[in-house]
Amino acid sequence: MDKQIYCKRLEKVRQKMDKKGIDVFFASPSSNLFYLTGCDISPDERLFLFVLPKEGENFLIANLLYKQQTKDLPVNNQIYWKDGDDPFKILKNVIKKQKIIIKTAALEPQITALLTLPLYETFSDTKFFLGSSLVDPLRKIKDDYELDLIRKACRESDRALAALIDKGNYWLEKTELEFLRELSREMENGGITSFGGSVQAGSNAAIPHYMTGNKKIEKGNCLLVDFWGRYQGYYTDCTRTFHFGNPDSEFKKIYEVVLEAHLASEAKAKAGSTLEEVDIASRNVIIKNGYGDYFTHRTGHGLGIDVHEGDSVNTGVKTIMKPGMVFSIEPGIYLPGRFGVRIENCVAVNESGVEVFHNYPRELIVIK
Repeated sequence: MDKQIYCKRLEKVRQKMDKKGIDVFFASPSSNLFYLTGCDISPDERLFLFVLPKEGENFLIANLLYKQQTKDLPVNNQIYWKDGDDPFKILKNVIKKQKIIIKTAALEPQITALLTLPLYETFSDTKFFLGSSLVDPLRKIKDDYELDLIRKACRESDRALAALIDKGNYWLEKTELEFLRELSREMENGGITSFGGSVQAGSNAAIPHYMTGNKKIEKGNCLLVDFWGRYQGYYTDCTRTFHFGNPDSEFKKIYEVVLEAHLASEAKAKAGSTLEEVDIASRNVIIKNGYGDYFTHRTGHGLGIDVHEGDSVNTGVKTIMKPGMVFSIEPGIYLPGRFGVRIENCVAVNESGVEVFHNYPRELIVIK
């Protein structure tokens, strides 16, 4: 990505720091650091910090192990320490040398206690704050570059799911884990990383947060597939519910109720409305049809660099939707011990309503 985009993001953070009276922002390896610099490194026990002062030159301090991985970041001043050095002492000396005032500091929310406590000791006269308010509002609104990556991620997840479902009855007597592993391979073939998912056969579909196991996929039962992954740093998240063999009338009814609820939320999702209204739209449909007690979670969640980020789509969340906001719409009904149905798409708010990122059918697919 153009380094100028990162520069603009950093400048916006600095403006927020100025308004809030924050002298320095410490960012460790995280989705926020990826957003601000493009650095996509997993954290470990070694000090790795991007230091953004309100005024003056920003810099990176990291272990020498990471030199090759950080050399192309849009950070001119990169300082490396070796195992055996005291990185916190080096950090303090750099800040002193650059004459950076540090009466107040904001910490990356994902920074570990292993690093936070030594920072408190190193800068004992500094008042520390959580840095969420510096970056979260910026990440909430995706630019065209980000939207395009999420769009591609979702299209790729559609392709991967279709490749498996097109095998039809091949899956009978296969296990949930076998389906999940094959879906993982298919996603990876399309450039999706950080894959995760839950494949739920029959009565297991009635458990909203189920851990995929060895239950077999059988004729006469449903199959709920919830899966996610990153494409060039941005997530897709999708759920579809299928049925092997002809479903009974109650399953078909509940599927239609969930689909109606899903579409009602999609219709309510538009600039100027609140996220609460999106949740209420689907919840009202499900309550009206007598299944309110079986819709046991929020309608959706924000999505981007993290699979769950930003505000929830839930009653009580008064956040007003603006163009560029991305979230999931995923109502569900779960009958304990019997079956469950959930339909999930990712959408982006635009000037006229929402763009639906997925094109995989939402109507019930019966595999005979």
